[in-house]
Amino acid sequence: MDNSKIDLSLMLNSTDKINPNFVYFTQTGNVNAVLLLNKNPILFVSSLETSIAKENSKIRIIKILDKNFFDSIKKFKPRVIGIDKNYITLSQFRNLKKNIKKVKFKDISQEIAKLRAIKTEDEISLIKKSCNYADLVMQEAISFAKKAKTELNLKKYIEKKILDLGLETSFVTIVASSKNSRNPHHLSNSTKLKGFTVIDLGVRYKNYCSDISRTIYIGKPNEKEIMDYNKVLKVQEECINKNLSPLKLNDYSKQKLSNYLTHSLGHGIGLEVHENPRISSMSKDKFEDNMVFTIEPGYYNRYGIRIEDVFLYKNNKKISLTKSPKTFLKL
Repeated sequence: MDNSKIDLSLMLNSTDKINPNFVYFTQTGNVNAVLLLNKNPILFVSSLETSIAKENSKIRIIKILDKNFFDSIKKFKPRVIGIDKNYITLSQFRNLKKNIKKVKFKDISQEIAKLRAIKTEDEISLIKKSCNYADLVMQEAISFAKKAKTELNLKKYIEKKILDLGLETSFVTIVASSKNSRNPHHLSNSTKLKGFTVIDLGVRYKNYCSDISRTIYIGKPNEKEIMDYNKVLKVQEECINKNLSPLKLNDYSKQKLSNYLTHSLGHGIGLEVHENPRISSMSKDKFEDNMVFTIEPGYYNRYGIRIEDVFLYKNNKKISLTKSPKTFLKL
């Protein structure tokens, strides 16, 4: 903000559409509020939710969000106001311009995205805890898979386990079996669990996400199926050990899997399941210390196989934060 001569920034949050950038600075999303960000940040919050803000927010100065809000902004006599354009509606922006005149507005969303890509030690600690819970749920899901019998039963079992831990899912749980495993974003249904079965789950712990996938086999596999699984596992291991840029790592995995990998190799993870850095054919990012991301090679042909883990980048190494076993497992 200093470099761009921005006097103050405003971030809007709604409980209907939680703004992860707002959560990054306040550590709470369960409020209808506006964050005024400068050297002495102020949280303007709905009168119904002041107690939630006082209990959960990192922001010390909390005021009621009411009709005097715009007068409070004008007292700072801003010339340039930063806004997060990804989380402000056209109507809200027009209202800002109408009530705060002779002010320039500048988008700060890209700068926040860069900031969020490098995790603090506190964030890393929370993500590690989230990954520990994901490992626990994954291992219980695999143990229950044969009893579950259908995709939907196993999905419900996973989501109940997460709720029983007092947590939330970080995305819609995926259980995809037999031919459905070919679809990376399959919506689980009453299909019987048979053959390759992809389990993709995530936990949200104190706002921070985890994301893990394992592929198990229910029944009797043939040699090619075992070979295909081990090939995906080998590609993941190679991608972990290779010191390449996100773009080149993605290209390497596609080449090794003969373009049977139909999605990007991975993505950053934190307050959102998908954030910077991108590990894709479009990536312009580079790996930096304290970045957290997934590596998830997959094979999609007559059936699907996906192995996904969360990694912390530190001193040119990718340190796995999810630790569930990955050797070929037949049930």
